[in-house]
Amino acid sequence: MPGDQTQQHSDSERFAGAARAGQQPVIRRRSIRFALLIAIGLTVVAFVWLYRESQGHIADYLTWRWMATFKQPITPADDYRVIITKSDRTLKVYRASDLIAQYPIAISRHGAGQRQVWADELTPEGEFLIASMQYQSNFGPRQMLLDTTTQSLVNYVTQYGETGRARIAAWEQLHGSLDTIWEVYDFNEANPVDPIWNDILIHGGGASRDWTLGCIALNNDDLIVLFETLQQSNRHGLGIAVEIRP
Repeated sequence: MPGDQTQQHSDSERFAGAARAGQQPVIRRRSIRFALLIAIGLTVVAFVWLYRESQGHIADYLTWRWMATFKQPITPADDYRVIITKSDRTLKVYRASDLIAQYPIAISRHGAGQRQVWADELTPEGEFLIASMQYQSNFGPRQMLLDTTTQSLVNYVTQYGETGRARIAAWEQLHGSLDTIWEVYDFNEANPVDPIWNDILIHGGGASRDWTLGCIALNNDDLIVLFETLQQSNRHGLGIAVEIRP
């Protein structure tokens, strides 16, 4: 009968609709599980990468990356101090006023003169703060970056005069104050022909002869001990004053 066929068709549609409605929660649950598995997998991959990149020191690594990414200034630490004397090739570590360690160093391969410009590759003199404590280096097992911004800006203006002032002013108008080592890296990327000298490190590689491009080099074993000593600072090494003397 036509009426019976219509009723059967309507019943079939209801059954099919009910079946589809019953499948939707299952599909949603499967989609949620799949998304969770992807999120967990990505989290594991990110953690493994961070662990390898930081050699297990994830918090220190993230602090450094945060400071570099958001151009954070270096806050001075007052519990440790490092004094480097170029003339006798020594690095001394003080906790408060007590001398607690001393190491031989190497300096610039070009001699003991004072850093003035990018091209001279000399080891600078003055007082600088440790800006980062890094577990990877091209020269030995560790490295510490010094924030040399204040002195290098003075040298830059001395070298380039009003042209240098104008170049810095133009950059600051676009990007804000040029007052940390992180901005110096950005400035140099935008001005590769006339860069501000920077990138002065305390690293490894040996102290038997002068061989660096302005950095301070220690024997690798000494560097590890120095690094671990300075990490005992309240700020885990960041902000410790490093005075480099003639």
